[in-house]
Amino acid sequence: MTNNRLPTNYERNTPMKTLPKIRLTVQLLCISLTIVGFFTNFQVTLLIILVATIVAGTFYCGWVCPFGTVQDLFSRLGKKLGIRKRKMPRPIHKYLKYVRYIIFGLVMFISADIIFTILSYDPRGNFSMILSGTMVTTIAFIVILSFGLIALFFERPFCNYLCYEGAKYGLFSSLRFITIKRDTNSCVDCSKCDKVCPMNIEVSKTEQVDSLQCINCFECVVACPVKDTLTYGPITLNKRNKQRYGLISLIILVGIGTYLVYNMLNGESILGSDDISNSISVQAEESTMELTIAQQTLIGEAEGIVDGVYTGTAHGFKGPVTVAVTVRSQMITDIIVTDNVDDAKWFNRAEADIPDDIIDAQSTDVSAVSGATYSSYGIIDAVKDALNGDPTQ
Repeated sequence: MTNNRLPTNYERNTPMKTLPKIRLTVQLLCISLTIVGFFTNFQVTLLIILVATIVAGTFYCGWVCPFGTVQDLFSRLGKKLGIRKRKMPRPIHKYLKYVRYIIFGLVMFISADIIFTILSYDPRGNFSMILSGTMVTTIAFIVILSFGLIALFFERPFCNYLCYEGAKYGLFSSLRFITIKRDTNSCVDCSKCDKVCPMNIEVSKTEQVDSLQCINCFECVVACPVKDTLTYGPITLNKRNKQRYGLISLIILVGIGTYLVYNMLNGESILGSDDISNSISVQAEESTMELTIAQQTLIGEAEGIVDGVYTGTAHGFKGPVTVAVTVRSQMITDIIVTDNVDDAKWFNRAEADIPDDIIDAQSTDVSAVSGATYSSYGIIDAVKDALNGDPTQ
């Protein structure tokens, strides 16, 4: 029998009332760290976040992501303005929430130009670009602002249905063994937890939150009027959970296998790149031998530059892009990207075309690759930087 009345001796979660302020402080700190470039070398940070996600659920979306913070700030503004928050109707939300996983699958396995062109307006990525001091297109800025305005009325609209990065973390969190749990004995069925959840999860109808949408914001725990009814701790391994873990593990293994086979069939590296210095010297020698008399008459941006290998760095989509540019007989004969932190799917598209285009034109005045604009300019600007420096070899 449902009990919507609080017991006379109930205790509120008073200590948890400060958690939203703590979370907001962490979110603003992460925005500040993004601005000063703390997340530039993202590999180590990403590894830590992924491990934490697998163990304890998705914290990145609820505590770190700058665009998630922007949506939360707009949501707070909406409350200050007296705008009533709305929820996507359950029958629609039940299916719509899978859209972000479909997008994630398209990004992972399909390389159609239209997909990359559309996703080049991704508000999460473009907002991070703004924080790093990089200009974005007018359309991209309008998309960012639009989702902010929608957040005045709906909690985290982009996170709920369109963020493929959030989908990735959600999938990683599927095996978490620490989560939010509900004590059915002390629960008074007030449904406050459901009302405050920004990801539209029905917390009141589960004993353990296993939704891939959960971002560990703990708004439900804070809103619960009865102490220790909603807690965060180790999951209880019942028969259902064991079956679920087995199924998810199988799906993950099949997914990883499919991804590796896909990369092999498309000629992409699985184990990583070869030794950079050896690759530079070998390819430079091959490129020098392949120079024709016609090419040697084409003098471009390498005019007056002595033979050697030049290193340059510029800002790509997520951070620095470093290249090694080989010059022989005042010609750019080879360009190798030695380091970058951009998303591989986007960066690989730029890397496949831009170096060859520059070599063919003997100029950095080449067009960016559609859907990989920022990565393209990262490579182009890095080549410019290299040609303005001194040879490293």
